[in-house]
Amino acid sequence: MMALLLGMAAACATSDDEPAVAEPAATEAEAAPAPVDEPTDDGDAAPEPTEAPATTAADEPAEPSGEPVRIGILFSNSGPAGIFGQPTANIAEFIEEDINAAGGINGRPVETYLADDATDPAVGRQAMEQLIESDGVDVVLGTHSSATREAAEPLAEDAGVLYIYAALYEGGECSPVMFNTGEVPSQQLAPVIPWMMDETGGSTWFLLGNDYVWPRRSFELARQYIEAAGGEVVGEEYVPLGTQDFSSVAQQIAGSGADLIFPALVGGDAIAFETQAVDFGIGQSAIPRLANIYEENVLGVMGPSVTAGMRVTLGYFKEVDNPANNAFVARYFEQFGADAPPHMTFSSHIYDAALLYAAAANAAGTTDTAAVAAALEGLSLSTPTGDISITGSRHLAQPIYVAEIQSDGSQLIVQSFPAVEPDETCSP
Repeated sequence: MMALLLGMAAACATSDDEPAVAEPAATEAEAAPAPVDEPTDDGDAAPEPTEAPATTAADEPAEPSGEPVRIGILFSNSGPAGIFGQPTANIAEFIEEDINAAGGINGRPVETYLADDATDPAVGRQAMEQLIESDGVDVVLGTHSSATREAAEPLAEDAGVLYIYAALYEGGECSPVMFNTGEVPSQQLAPVIPWMMDETGGSTWFLLGNDYVWPRRSFELARQYIEAAGGEVVGEEYVPLGTQDFSSVAQQIAGSGADLIFPALVGGDAIAFETQAVDFGIGQSAIPRLANIYEENVLGVMGPSVTAGMRVTLGYFKEVDNPANNAFVARYFEQFGADAPPHMTFSSHIYDAALLYAAAANAAGTTDTAAVAAALEGLSLSTPTGDISITGSRHLAQPIYVAEIQSDGSQLIVQSFPAVEPDETCSP
């Protein structure tokens, strides 16, 4: 894995003029990328990863030394989104191991500092304050709700600390100190909604989300994509974070005439809704789902009797089949145990954000926020996720995958869209 990271770091310190790993992302004026059909195998184990070529002592980077570069990770480790937390905490170990094995950042070692927002924006603001003022971090990588981002971002801006928001979100963020590397609706939904309608023959949708900015903005855009594909939204409902009784909502969906459901529910709320939906006759077996935040840990708690047949659209699944990811996933379970909470889209984006930051800081020769931000512009990497590239909007062009949940609970990638451009603008 160290050899793999060395290759990434060497290849990625590039600008818009010379992208070294991935080809430059298509411009917004170019046609959207064509979907690529994934092989529909029978779930056999992935092939053994190819061994990296041996390196000589002369090829090994010098061991980093001196004052550490401090990477803060603001994430949800408790509350409704707490189910996402442990894989991110695990990946923090990989961030330290891999960047330091590649020589660190400008020859300095990396240390990570974790702070829990408890899925509460007020707590998230305090956690950001702790990272900046007490821990003295050079950068904050965030995987948490948009509500926490909105509460925490002013602190980063006031302090001049780089803030890379690495969670899927509704889009529209623009700040001199921010980059956004998670999926946005134009990536997760614009290509996938018409695909879903073609796959299922459904055309009437019920939209159900938690009551904050990410679901509301996602549904605003989803409605546009649905109508453009010839569909119709027949119901839209929002519930507070932490909702556990979905009986009235389930009755509303049952009477709506919807033949497709788009749930944008977080963590424990998603689990409560989907398990109760079965009892009301609106489970996946009755009304197909297209979900955009149901990752493997949430799906695992629901169980295959609830999830079989669901389609999920995300920027990463551990089943992504490339040599780097196969080796990475094998290493993850070897290090943290076969029963560890699986590596998934949120932990994957945090890892990628750390690699992007390290490559940019090494290219800039400093951890100064403005210099690193300039080096991030146009930066391309090839990671276990696939080929990714920072666009002029400070968002990420990235692959989008659609997985269908199988009867045994496993995830089978049935469709992929390579290098999907975000429909975003930002000129801070």
